[in-house]
Amino acid sequence: MKKPILIISAFFSLFLLHGCSEEFLDEKPYGAINQTLLNNEEGVNSLLISAYAMLDGYAEGEAPSGNQGEASVMNWVWGDVPSDDMHRGDQNGGWTQINDVERYEVRSDNEWLNGSWGVNYEAISRANDALLALYESEDIPETRYKQLEAEAKFLRAWFHFQLRMVFERIPYILEGVDATQVKNDVEVWDQIEGDLQFAIDNLNPNPSDPGRASMWAAMAFKARVHLFQQEYAEAKPLLDDIIIDGPFQLESHFYNNFDEEKQNNGESIFEIQYSVNDGAGVANSGIDHQTLYPRGSDVGLCCAYSAPSFDLFNAFKVDENGLPLLDTFQDNLLVEDYGILTTESFTPTDHLLDPRVDWTIGRRGIPFLDWGPMSGSDWMLDQLNMGPFVNKKIMWYKRNRGEISTESSYWASGVNGNNFRVLRLGHVLLWRAEVAVEENDLSTALSLVNLIRNRAADDMVMGKVLNDSFGSNDQIEIDETQPAANYKLEPYPSFPSQEYARKAVRHEIRMEFALEGMRYFDLRRWGIANETLNTYLDSELDGGRLPWLNGSSYGAEDDYWPLPQVQLDLQIGILEQDPDH
Repeated sequence: MKKPILIISAFFSLFLLHGCSEEFLDEKPYGAINQTLLNNEEGVNSLLISAYAMLDGYAEGEAPSGNQGEASVMNWVWGDVPSDDMHRGDQNGGWTQINDVERYEVRSDNEWLNGSWGVNYEAISRANDALLALYESEDIPETRYKQLEAEAKFLRAWFHFQLRMVFERIPYILEGVDATQVKNDVEVWDQIEGDLQFAIDNLNPNPSDPGRASMWAAMAFKARVHLFQQEYAEAKPLLDDIIIDGPFQLESHFYNNFDEEKQNNGESIFEIQYSVNDGAGVANSGIDHQTLYPRGSDVGLCCAYSAPSFDLFNAFKVDENGLPLLDTFQDNLLVEDYGILTTESFTPTDHLLDPRVDWTIGRRGIPFLDWGPMSGSDWMLDQLNMGPFVNKKIMWYKRNRGEISTESSYWASGVNGNNFRVLRLGHVLLWRAEVAVEENDLSTALSLVNLIRNRAADDMVMGKVLNDSFGSNDQIEIDETQPAANYKLEPYPSFPSQEYARKAVRHEIRMEFALEGMRYFDLRRWGIANETLNTYLDSELDGGRLPWLNGSSYGAEDDYWPLPQVQLDLQIGILEQDPDH
């Protein structure tokens, strides 16, 4: 009965409006825009910008409702938390949706699934709107026309790829179709590649604005798509073109890639542009960052989510030759100050470590950028359940507080304006090394890996913290002339076998890009997620550590997450659930 009533009410309202004024029916509602007004270069560009604005995972003006990170370009929820790099952090009683992600118990009614689905398809809709307006436009010069079309198709591919990493079966939505009728019964890789090839053929290699997609970004992105399908021969020429002909060079320091004062640097290929304190609100910034910062009275932020794992910390251990312990780093697991209060005595390990560890992980007794030494358990809410480490890559320098960050935002402070470098030359070099290994070209793989290692060799955190406790009456003493820890990193002298080289390249990818949303997807595309993650859980929880994770296990059915139930209910007979769920 409800539907007829609504129809009758609509007609009755229309009758009343007509009786009041025929002219009223010709007026456009406030806040609406005539589509024809967008069918020009300025209008198409405006629609494109609205699609670019979705790269951070949030719609303009949308207040985060607690579901931070469900569609973040950082992918910390879907790419890090279910991996061996990260725990959810904060406390067990926090977001229950992310508990299920880490325990591999996500059901189709988990609202974060629907958040990721909805945000990305909204972005795809915006890219398609730009294409529709473009196709109806007139008097746009051909070169500019192709550039706008290529940007829209790049973005459409980008957001479909974000979905394809999370869900195995998705519909690919093109412009001008009824999206509610598109089934998810066809693999979408070819469609992603088609849009990206158009982008490669038509994008400007040097765009006018730093945040716009370039030809090089499309090439790097398409190479990554090929790697997800183990199509190494197809990825190789794209990566070679970027390395040989591209305008990029490695930054002199590894940590420049996370420094807010080194944005859009010479290593960056595609960088998500964040901005704060510009009068536009917080939707142009890393909104989900506001829950990832350390707590503690000397920092005063929220909420210590995205906590690095014991396994990740131990992966940075090296031998006396400065080389990784590829097969043995989980032996004699270092747990640092786990279970030790800030006011109790503790000295950080003197084990030899890759210096990238202390630019990636915040740990007790080591300077945390310019915020002073990380003092331990008081920088988090529940150390026994999250572990003793905090995420360092997402943090900005204290000297830039209030400039690179907001002082307040919704219910938390510190929204970060530091760009996220989602594609950079470091990725390209190590992906090319990965290709070389699969071709058994070990000399090329060795050379590329050592480029990355040599760059990081001298990136030591300076400042040896001399005191071993951090009570309110303890005086902080730091010897700025000494390294903060016992660092050593050397290039590989050789790769003696393909198996060894494969382990070395994959380990280097982990060390270089830890906590950047890649690790779980890499484990899955390498086909080693099951073995790696169950070994990790056994090691991580040994001795009763992290009790809330007891009973967790990873199975083949956990490779992808289920489609949101609400979407299946809305499109009965159109969308089909992954058979594993």
